[in-house]
Amino acid sequence: MQLHPGAPTETRPSLLPKLAIKPWIMPLPEDLVLTNARVVQPSTSSLLAGKQTISIKKGVIVSVKSTEDLHKGQQKDDDGEVKTVDLKGAYVCPGLIDCHVHATAVPGVKNMSEFALMGEQDINLRTAYVLKEMLLRGFTTVRDCGGASKRIALAVEEGLIQGPRLIQCGKALSQTGGHGDSAPGLSGGPGTGCCGGHSVGLSRVADGVPEVLKATREELKAGADFIKIMVGGGVASETDAIETVQYTADEIRAISTTCTQMGGKMTTAHAYTVDAIRHAIDNGVRGIEHGNLLDAPTAKLMAAKGIYLTPTLSCYGIMVRPPFEDFLPPEGKIKNAQVMKQGLQALRIAHDAGVTICYGSDLLTSLHALQTEEFAVRASVLPSPVILRHATTNAAQMLGKSHLIGTISAGTYADLLILDANPLEDITVLDHPEDHLFAVMKQGRVISSRVEGLKVDV
Repeated sequence: MQLHPGAPTETRPSLLPKLAIKPWIMPLPEDLVLTNARVVQPSTSSLLAGKQTISIKKGVIVSVKSTEDLHKGQQKDDDGEVKTVDLKGAYVCPGLIDCHVHATAVPGVKNMSEFALMGEQDINLRTAYVLKEMLLRGFTTVRDCGGASKRIALAVEEGLIQGPRLIQCGKALSQTGGHGDSAPGLSGGPGTGCCGGHSVGLSRVADGVPEVLKATREELKAGADFIKIMVGGGVASETDAIETVQYTADEIRAISTTCTQMGGKMTTAHAYTVDAIRHAIDNGVRGIEHGNLLDAPTAKLMAAKGIYLTPTLSCYGIMVRPPFEDFLPPEGKIKNAQVMKQGLQALRIAHDAGVTICYGSDLLTSLHALQTEEFAVRASVLPSPVILRHATTNAAQMLGKSHLIGTISAGTYADLLILDANPLEDITVLDHPEDHLFAVMKQGRVISSRVEGLKVDV
């Protein structure tokens, strides 16, 4: 029988999921039991005693129990027919958290000058690649410090883009001539610079209390999870020396107060020098990015006030060695050497003072591929258990998500890494995921796996 054009037909059951309003949203991952796991707990710098069984339902860990006790029948396990995978003594670590990324500073260009000429659609498409690669390296949550938007975060959350859980600030805020203003330093030019408004750059320019209030409110309205301010000079910007202190006290206070009033959002500041760091803290900022020129009295002040520090140390060495030796302009290389020289010393000073330190990579373009090198750099001055807390416990605390991420315990997301080595003994194993990372799970879904019986579910 031949149907007339337009005649109704019965929809095939196999097509029903694709007829949903958002057909890319996947069903919840299957429930799973992982047995004989050596569970890493960064908060206590220890392994749970003996081998453990981790039960996961609907992407959440429901129990972590001794495998030996379960076998002895001392505890009842009600998982029934749930799929079980024997990890045979492999190490299970919480998913990593990178608190300073720029996911939209994408590969495909030689430097940031070329990046400024890219089209928005090219950037968005390549951002999907950057985020997927971050997840495959074991970062299940990242904090974007300029460039990514709530729209990208939602695309990841819904499964349209494969990547880490994305915490973002929209555009970072910069004064004219500040670290986020990459317009040429020409006299008499009108406007707010190349990164003003909502361009494809990482920052926007706003001057004076009325402008910064409007910019802050616009970013928060657009869904920013926090606000980032450029309060000092930077390496990659041409017209501001590292020693400059940017924005007035009134401008910074207006931003931080607005963040508090609009949902208690955090304000963080790009700052290297003591003057810039103190200027930010004195006016309500709760986080410092970089902090390479930090001194002991300022570190003690940060610890006393509960100010978070996110150093980004590996990027300075990466930006000047092959094949990236031409990534920075000549003046940028001079500033890069200036902050690189004291970065490790500042890290040690902050640690000794009791500052809560978080992991950050701050890489751009093709340099993203070296995201894990920060572990190896920090390992030259700090012990492995401390550095693991930077990328798990401390980071989760700063993000206000300690009850969900950064640990392996009942009620938290099943963000898990399966490793063949203990990162508490040698944190640099995380800098070689190709050798030591055997599986990545994000919220119970298996993203990558070389573990027998543990199949990828994406």
